[in-house]
Amino acid sequence: MLLEAQDIENILRDSLAIESVQAIDLKGGNHWQINIISSDFEGLSRVKREQLVQRSLKDLLANESIHALVVKANTKDEI
Repeated sequence: MLLEAQDIENILRDSLAIESVQAIDLKGGNHWQINIISSDFEGLSRVKREQLVQRSLKDLLANESIHALVVKANTKDEI
């Protein structure tokens, strides 16, 4: 089954307090960019924010449904 943007977005919505999320397919369904705004990122470094997103997507990363991931994570105040 080919991974769809909506699949990733739904997983993130279920696990984080999301203001907005956009998953962008960069290359054939397994290279993704995530643009995400969440209050959960307040007070966290860029690395900790990325780790939080990766933790939510751990199953997809483990089975290599997602091979490469770019995360752009911000709070509402940072946009």
